[in-house]
Amino acid sequence: MSSEQGLIMLVQQYAAKFGITFSSSLMDNEEYKARLLVLMAEAISGKRGPVTDEDVTGA
Repeated sequence: MSSEQGLIMLVQQYAAKFGITFSSSLMDNEEYKARLLVLMAEAISGKRGPVTDEDVTGA
């Protein structure tokens, strides 16, 4: 499985559980993308709630 396929699967799992709760443009920034992947995995596993733009950017 490629990393792109893994990313797609993670986003699909997250979206099925929460919908899309963050801006897709965050995926264009490698730093934000890495943080977003961690936060989505935590949300899927029940360690946190839905991810927002502010969670990713720290704004």
